[in-house]
Amino acid sequence: MMPGMNLGLSLLLHVVGVVLWMGSLMAMSRALVLLAKRPGPGRPVLAELAGRLNIMALLGLVLTVGSGLYQLMLWPAGVFKNTRWMHHKLTAVIAVVVVHVLTIRLQRKWRSLGENDALRPGPASALHGIAGLLLFAIVGLVYFSLPHFLHIPTM
Repeated sequence: MMPGMNLGLSLLLHVVGVVLWMGSLMAMSRALVLLAKRPGPGRPVLAELAGRLNIMALLGLVLTVGSGLYQLMLWPAGVFKNTRWMHHKLTAVIAVVVVHVLTIRLQRKWRSLGENDALRPGPASALHGIAGLLLFAIVGLVYFSLPHFLHIPTM
């Protein structure tokens, strides 16, 4: 395969991975908010839904991180230490991983509770909001960085 084709495939997998990871993580945290707000017989279904969304989110995580690391390996030596925007982006990605782990822990804890146990939606809502803000931060850092392929020259 040609190097350009490898990069193109990696970019495709990266975008698909981000959409799958963040979309599933956001849906998972929203299912947990509903699980907390609606006691009764629907809780086990919402807990199972959150677990299945987590599987999709983990797949997206693997695609995103794997393709991102591949792309970093293609960078010329010494360039990474001079790209501040990438350092900020990777810090935000690590924060998303932490949010994902906390969401998984919350889902597993709540899954074992009864149908009518009192749950506070606050933790799930906070994780949902933080994940959304981090997504905006990452997309902003990528798009508004100066040397980037997404920039369209002005006419």
